[in-house]
Amino acid sequence: MWDTRILLRSARGELKHFVILTRHFYLRLFHNDVVSFGDQMREKIIGIQALLAVLCGHVSNVMLFRYALSEDQGTSWVEKCYVTTFFMLLIGFITVFEWDVIFPDGRDYANLMPLPVRIRTLFLAKFASLFLFVSLFAVAINALSVFTHAFYLVKWQSRSLSYGLRFMGVHLLSNLAALYFFFFLNVLLIGLLMNVLGFRLFRRLSVYIRSIFLAAYVFFLVMYLTGTVLFAPSFGTFLSLKAGYSGFLYLFPPMWFTGLYESLLGNADAFFRPFASLAVLSLVSTVGLSYVAMGLGYRRYLRHMAAGRASRPRFARIRAGLQSAFDAVFLPHPVQRAVFHFIQQTLKQSMFHKVRLASFLAVAVGLILVLVLPQPEILSPGGRPNQTLLAVPLILSFFLLIGIRGVIQIPSVLEANWVFRLTEDRVKHHYFSSLRKLILFRALIPLFFLLFIFYTSIWDPVMALYHCLYGCAVSVVLMEVLFLKQRKIPFTCSYLPGQERIQLFWLAYTLAFLGYVFILTAVEAALLRHPAAFPFFFGAVLILLTGIRVYLHLFFYKKARILYEEAPAAVMLSLQPYE
Repeated sequence: MWDTRILLRSARGELKHFVILTRHFYLRLFHNDVVSFGDQMREKIIGIQALLAVLCGHVSNVMLFRYALSEDQGTSWVEKCYVTTFFMLLIGFITVFEWDVIFPDGRDYANLMPLPVRIRTLFLAKFASLFLFVSLFAVAINALSVFTHAFYLVKWQSRSLSYGLRFMGVHLLSNLAALYFFFFLNVLLIGLLMNVLGFRLFRRLSVYIRSIFLAAYVFFLVMYLTGTVLFAPSFGTFLSLKAGYSGFLYLFPPMWFTGLYESLLGNADAFFRPFASLAVLSLVSTVGLSYVAMGLGYRRYLRHMAAGRASRPRFARIRAGLQSAFDAVFLPHPVQRAVFHFIQQTLKQSMFHKVRLASFLAVAVGLILVLVLPQPEILSPGGRPNQTLLAVPLILSFFLLIGIRGVIQIPSVLEANWVFRLTEDRVKHHYFSSLRKLILFRALIPLFFLLFIFYTSIWDPVMALYHCLYGCAVSVVLMEVLFLKQRKIPFTCSYLPGQERIQLFWLAYTLAFLGYVFILTAVEAALLRHPAAFPFFFGAVLILLTGIRVYLHLFFYKKARILYEEAPAAVMLSLQPYE
């Protein structure tokens, strides 16, 4: 009896740890250094859920609108498959975006490992938090879509209320199964990569792998939303594929859950039964395999985090010599050198900031793929410049600069600003010019050098050189505009999230981006038709940049003070009177 009481007490304690840790890990999926306040976290979650609900409801409405007047002759499964595919792509994008918090980070390890908590409980709590996470977004994705499907399709099958409720339940169940499957398929992939590559190699390559996946998801989602040539017509062929019992349908996961959808509705067509079985089997096996894969890599992940050993850089002496030469030529002042290397090393070592910057570039690459892949002939050697290829450098540099501007606002170690406070120099422009030099030499010049190599493979080298010089000059001007009144030392100053108010001004930002790309692309096209005008353009850019530098040195830098603490907005200040 005494042993039984101990066992029950231990089980109750472990259950309590499980509940607390599940809640902790679930909140950590949303709460990070970008969203520092609980109210802002709730606001962002509600805003994202509302956006997903409206977006998915709109896609469902567009795909099913033809059934408003014409009867469903047993073909609506094609539109259901299209909608399910879009939902799965959305949850895949969300999963990859949250890649870095699927496993506990250094903060979790430092806080949780000294506590008397079993590794098994930690792992189970983390896995349970993932179920809650995907459930939250799955409900948002289907919130309006379920009513749209019921509105257009139920009336052609039955007018009874019970059938309508059953239809909505089947819609939610089948789509929840599809979203769970695709979420844990991505989790399984992460676990496999971690175990196959090993902790160090996985950590080194994860940023690049994640960027590739983000770019792919952005590409597919944009193609779905725009209804361009690769997707909408291809789903129209599913009826003929069904008639021929094509093997492609059995290899297409959204079709499995469409078959589950139809089988649960009571569709008598035997064609859908194998797909329903595949859906159930794939869901169970994917969840189970992802559990095993995560479990195999869990202890290894925690062990390496505990070791915390930094790898020794290769060719250290050569790098040090090149760095010294670079410093002597381009960073003569010690303040410039200190700030330059502080920014560079912080961005190099902070996985959070690297991933956030890579996300901006991944979005840019996804948009470029949307523009280029439908017209592959423009990539053939010996071709002539067209609007699409002229826009590629502008899109890349725009998202790169916007990403850098957003990333440097977020502190890495907030206490580091005291080093700069205690050593602040009277001449302020050295603190700010180092950031521009870093962007120029570490971002823009390498980017356009790689672009020059690419364009010389399909264009005349002289034309490619003019094109890349034009893009670099425009990007430098954009950099000066974006950082015109930058008064923060990157990564050291406090940050109040939400100041951009993207949820309010997203349309204005989108129009500004489109205007930037289309107008400057048209200007370059005109210059390429008259290459003799390029020197005048570069002269105008030089005059503009000189004017900006004169303004900064004569007016702005003399009055500007380094901003170490971000003042909260008035709405965030308490109105409670002092006692």
